[in-house]
Amino acid sequence: MSTRTTLALAAALAALPALAQERPSEADLFGDEAPATQEASPAAPADAARPDESALFGDAPEATPAATAPEARDTRPGDRDAQALDGPAATNAFDTAEAIEDPLKIGGRFYLRALTQGSEGVSFGNTAVSAPMLVDGYLDARPTDRLRGFVLGRLTYDPTRKEGSGSLLPSAPGAAAAEPRVLLDQAWLRFDLDHKLFITAGKQHVKWGTARFWNPTDFLSPQRRDPLALFDARTGATMLKVHVPWEARGWNFYAIGMLDNAGPADTLGRVGGAARAEVVLGSTELGFDAVLQRGRKPRFGFDFSSGIGPIDIYGELAVRRGSDTPIYGLPEGISLEDLFNQANNGGPPIDIGSLPIETSYLDGYFIPQLSTGATWTFAYSENDTATVGVEYFYNPTGYDSALVYPYLIFQGQYQPFFIGQHYAAIYGLLSGPGSWDNTNFILSNLGNLSDRSFITRLDVTHRALRYLSVEAFVALNYGQKGGEFRFALNLPPIRRGEQEIPAINIAPPTLQAGVGLRIDL
Repeated sequence: MSTRTTLALAAALAALPALAQERPSEADLFGDEAPATQEASPAAPADAARPDESALFGDAPEATPAATAPEARDTRPGDRDAQALDGPAATNAFDTAEAIEDPLKIGGRFYLRALTQGSEGVSFGNTAVSAPMLVDGYLDARPTDRLRGFVLGRLTYDPTRKEGSGSLLPSAPGAAAAEPRVLLDQAWLRFDLDHKLFITAGKQHVKWGTARFWNPTDFLSPQRRDPLALFDARTGATMLKVHVPWEARGWNFYAIGMLDNAGPADTLGRVGGAARAEVVLGSTELGFDAVLQRGRKPRFGFDFSSGIGPIDIYGELAVRRGSDTPIYGLPEGISLEDLFNQANNGGPPIDIGSLPIETSYLDGYFIPQLSTGATWTFAYSENDTATVGVEYFYNPTGYDSALVYPYLIFQGQYQPFFIGQHYAAIYGLLSGPGSWDNTNFILSNLGNLSDRSFITRLDVTHRALRYLSVEAFVALNYGQKGGEFRFALNLPPIRRGEQEIPAINIAPPTLQAGVGLRIDL
């Protein structure tokens, strides 16, 4: 199976770094001080050959992973989730179950950023800034090569945010709060039964699907990933995962019990169940999955990745019967602002619940969500390669215009990157060009084709010192005013139940920029 680096099948501009497409690998999450001999079994998952974000940005282990026999590897053969999501590879694991000399590893990450966003008509002095801070610390215990316990705690803080301040727009997963906030990202225990059955219990990360920008089959995370973020700050979900590899065929089978994917499962009836099969057929890797949980519609997924000559193609399809969230419909051609102005007519604030908005859950209809793309890596000099990629996403539960966006925000249903019906992305990657071996460039474009708003973004990362990485980006917002990537809002005073909301005036963004410093230990 050839190496993946993303490039998707469509035509429309769209921006964000490819490194935000997957949960960071062990090296990216905790630095590249993990031993360079991270091992993989012949039962490689569908996504194992695809380069991860750390590979794109120079954080990959220095040596090539090597396949080993079950007795010699960490108890996670071919497990995509363990290899890509968990924690740094441990050392000093022997071939026997005897206690090792140094069973506990301690490490973490310090991530400091400074961000700013310019908006149309906003003066330089009133330009928004933020300085979010993120600190991860982990304990990785491996008393034997068949037993592992892992805990990762997180501290977030943004000194630039006012206490009690908030935005109508939803915050990105893991966004820093005005006061120091401590989160539990991971806490799990892993062991095996006779090297044939591999069990992981606790709060963990499990990622499904092959797409980079939009992952409709990423069923097991309670939150959607923010593709614009350099670092995926979502915390894990609590579950019991049983992994059965079929190493002779390179296939993997998973059964999962979920305890907090759709809220706390405080009764047996609320415990969710999921299953997945990963199958390798020649140069094509296939994934089939299903999720059943009270309070949510049953979900079924399919993903694939394959190679056609020098081109790597991939895709994923998620299907469910009906929508878990309401679909709203405004009167044809009328914006929310027009409705409020007509209803208010200079009088007292209007209750948003009194507006003539239609609601539907599309019960009885099968709803597909499709993401597909392709990547091409080519040599442009003797020692240098470049990668280009495109991706397209079809989302039938999204909206074909921006008129309903303000209402979604008031109802708490505004989901960035999933509110339009059609999206597309295109990007290019230069990894260590010429003599700049420690520097990487990504020029990306992301577009909501339904509301015709776009963002173009250039990301640069540089490994300055062994443990220190420097990041910088600049992004340009353009297209239809009021669209997802140029969101604007101008409303009179309104009410939502007993809550009175003053007049709202949000100017559309024009330019974003940021720098970051990251230390990994």
